[in-house]
Amino acid sequence: PPEIALPVLGPLRSVAAGSVQDSVANWLNDAAKSRPDWVRALCARWLRESPLPATRRICARAQRSLKNPA
Repeated sequence: PPEIALPVLGPLRSVAAGSVQDSVANWLNDAAKSRPDWVRALCARWLRESPLPATRRICARAQRSLKNPA
């Protein structure tokens, strides 16, 4: 289950480095293929807890394949 990666991904949600943001977003986008609701909920939570430009960019890219992003 994708939840097992949260201890690694969570602290990276506010990292300014674009390559880190892309890696986290790509991982979440892949997870969204099988767990779209989980990714939507995670991004909604992250955006409430950490409304930084890095988090916004990660969540936008993570949900790029979803029809109804958070």
